[in-house]
Amino acid sequence: MTTASFVPFQPLLSACNACRKRKVKCSHEEPCAPCVTAQISCEYAQDPRRGGNRGSRAVVLNELRRVQNQGSGVQNPSSSSETGPGGINCETGCIANVSVEKCIEAYLRKIQPTVPFLTRELLEKEARAQHSSPISRHFIVSFCAYVASFGCVFDGLDVGANALVPPTLAKVFLDAALRYHQPSRAAALTTRSVFISFFLYGAYAGVGNYRQGWYYLREATTLFLMCGKEDAQSPFTPAIRGQLFWILLVSERCAAHGIRRNRPITLQPGPDSPQLYSADDFGLQCLANLFFRFDETFFAIWNGSRPECTREWLLELERDVRIALPEVLDQLNSDQIANLKVSQFWLRIKLWELFPRFGYLASDSIYECLTFMYPVGVARELALVANNLPIESLQIHGVGLAEKVFDIACALADVLPFLPSQISRARGGLLPVDQLTQTATLLEKLPDGKTKFLPLLFTKLNDLPEVTGRLRETLQVPSSLSLSSSVYEDEVASSLYTHLRSVGGNVRESG
Repeated sequence: MTTASFVPFQPLLSACNACRKRKVKCSHEEPCAPCVTAQISCEYAQDPRRGGNRGSRAVVLNELRRVQNQGSGVQNPSSSSETGPGGINCETGCIANVSVEKCIEAYLRKIQPTVPFLTRELLEKEARAQHSSPISRHFIVSFCAYVASFGCVFDGLDVGANALVPPTLAKVFLDAALRYHQPSRAAALTTRSVFISFFLYGAYAGVGNYRQGWYYLREATTLFLMCGKEDAQSPFTPAIRGQLFWILLVSERCAAHGIRRNRPITLQPGPDSPQLYSADDFGLQCLANLFFRFDETFFAIWNGSRPECTREWLLELERDVRIALPEVLDQLNSDQIANLKVSQFWLRIKLWELFPRFGYLASDSIYECLTFMYPVGVARELALVANNLPIESLQIHGVGLAEKVFDIACALADVLPFLPSQISRARGGLLPVDQLTQTATLLEKLPDGKTKFLPLLFTKLNDLPEVTGRLRETLQVPSSLSLSSSVYEDEVASSLYTHLRSVGGNVRESG
């Protein structure tokens, strides 16, 4: 005989007062989702009356809002002077005394030329909708956090005397954006959700939290693949989706993730990749032209899952990256040029690290990338570019650009012990150690340069006291400047020096 299993009695969840009166499905949360969307208070009665009113749902909703607004002394949600969820002042549109309007202006003036995937019309439309749409509110606050993570982004804008400094402001915006976070957003599969994830990634990366930033970047790339081309509807047009694709692809491969920290990548370039045709996209085209070559084959070699690599393949890739940018970039502004040139120098250095790994360095070669002098030449080119640009053009790109300059300095520091002692002057009239001093001087002026990256560089140079002393004298930094070993291990790769040591003796012996 079959015995029926006992199922305990589950009481029916009652709807909140507002949903019951409006005759809509309640989510039984506090507050429930329908009430949050409608921007009305959510209350549960102990002994609810059945049936509710029989009028129109819209009429009931308006009546609920009217009664609640009368009770709270508020006439309209969008005109309230109170600070709403996430810290937005509904009357001024401000968070931490900085208006959403100022964030939009800062993006259009400083960021859009480099990251051109949003227009004024789209941003202003989302800003107007934030008072009635939770997803638009999350979009706008996340966007503000992303903008505030850039260095010098509010320079020239009157943001008020009471505004916080950008690093602190970015964290305040980020905290506000996280208070809006809704787990159901990721299931919506819309381009707006992709943007929110990307903004959160950029904000986290901008304040130095790369692990959490990478989580949201992976979320953004996954949502991008899942939502498909059919979602590219106004205002998120196919052109915006194409720009977003390349910005996500570059972000995955940038200093903070795929290459520098050996993280996996999601987006792959191919014949079906979106095309960039607009003249306004020229800067993004140049950036994409630098990074699209770093495909699955490269990352298999870079991460060690593919143990072999030919010298010819590396030489061809190095040449392609070295000539990827047009010789003349006059149609771009200084901020764009700074980002492009520093990214190119950094990619060349990371590629060069593969040559000693596979034993391809030589004491003398017609190919400069096969010699120990290669980082010296890259550092010299970096100094020339930096000297011809305003320092603000490099600072605007935040910690991400500082990391790239730091990696170039580290590669130069690694080769110093292996350079022939008879080298009197590098091309350009500077000793290699002087070239390192120039690079460190630039690094000091960049975000987190003096507080983080210089101490890391000095820690790396502990075995070269004469070089360290020279740098300290030039930069006038205290000898006590240092960081914890855990930070050093996270930021500084020791594999390059190990590979240089393994090939250095053979190179010198060969003449």
